[in-house]
Amino acid sequence: MSADILARFINNANRTDYIESSPVHSVRLLNHFGNPHQSLRTIHIAGTNGKGSVAHMLHAIFTRAGYRTGLYTSPHLLEVNERIIVNRMAITDRELNFYIGEIIDYVDSDSSLNPTFFDLLTVCAFRYFHDRAVDVAIIEVGLGGRLDSTNVISPLCSIITEISLDHTAILGDDLVSIAREKGGIIKEMVPVAAAQQPPHVLEILKGIAAEKDARFFSMGREFSAINQFETEGGYRFDYRLTSGTGIELREIEIRHPLTKQVGNACLAITAALITRFEFPLLKDDVIRSGLHELRLKGRFETLSADPPVIFDPAHNESAIAEMTALLVKKRPRKEITIVLMLMKDKNLDAIFDIIRSLRLPVIYFASMDARCHLPDGEKSGNMFAEIIHRDESLLYRALDPRISGDSLFFFTGSFRLYRTALNYALHCAENRQALKSSGP
Repeated sequence: MSADILARFINNANRTDYIESSPVHSVRLLNHFGNPHQSLRTIHIAGTNGKGSVAHMLHAIFTRAGYRTGLYTSPHLLEVNERIIVNRMAITDRELNFYIGEIIDYVDSDSSLNPTFFDLLTVCAFRYFHDRAVDVAIIEVGLGGRLDSTNVISPLCSIITEISLDHTAILGDDLVSIAREKGGIIKEMVPVAAAQQPPHVLEILKGIAAEKDARFFSMGREFSAINQFETEGGYRFDYRLTSGTGIELREIEIRHPLTKQVGNACLAITAALITRFEFPLLKDDVIRSGLHELRLKGRFETLSADPPVIFDPAHNESAIAEMTALLVKKRPRKEITIVLMLMKDKNLDAIFDIIRSLRLPVIYFASMDARCHLPDGEKSGNMFAEIIHRDESLLYRALDPRISGDSLFFFTGSFRLYRTALNYALHCAENRQALKSSGP
């Protein structure tokens, strides 16, 4: 793909504006390319926290069952190709260039088209899944739901994960407003599986579902996790669906230390059961195996063991509070250093209040992305041990002296920090190797 196209649409690091979401441009593009999405069987996922995890869980379950399964998620960790996957394999550079190139040619021929970066990738994903003849496509919403580019499909099931405050400048500054936006993916007579929500949020979602005559399944009511206990590195539990005749799947095991992933797994199981009439190979043992085999990349992921370097993309106050509490619980004797990066559209004051309450050293790293928040040391109350802009070598110099037998480095706040966290883990490995080579 030519450099100008990459700079114009894919490398959006210099974009500072937040264009109001609307599926109108993706609809026009899809119509031009024959509406490939209309032939797809899909599951649609919206929410604030956990929607990517649920998407990967469903992808693992359907793939394990033998179905050709598409997966569309965002954002990516390292390469944009990661957003479009079929059976665990990302779209190749050649394929991505082909589809994006054709879409750009059409966009350039019509000055009334003004698609976003996400519009282009959404159309690319639908075309790719159609051409690959997938049996099912798991589609994660990009932002919100009601006006999202992906909200053009007629899914077999809609999923709403945990809703909390995020993107408030776009979606609204209260949970009710955000719930209405997320609930915008609910379709006529399409079943809905929802995570546990605050009562007033749950009522909003149930009301939308009732208006659409959509059967509503909520965590803790129609389905739940019972007999839950911790295992080494994860959780084991029994799943119970109390709605209808009742179904129970025993001894579900996930390999992730975060308690909320149990709820996310329950959402994935519920969606699998709802769609099992279309996909009879989704047997109980397949669901168990798919979840047990899955490793969630970039979710509380340990990138290095010596010293421990852990990454999680928690980027709102509820997620960051939970992640840091988990760290302190799991590693009570560790000297934890937080490496933080946040985007400008986050509820910065609330997140900073949580970070301050931890009384842990925090190093803030700001990338070249113009949307990245660059704090003022004085205005932030000197809460940061250091503020580093762009230069990873300076970050290494700040972190290396903190390495000891008890140190742990937690990178969090944005998916965009993953590459930096991975680079630091590699830097630590290179230093260890150099020490071994120079030893006696």
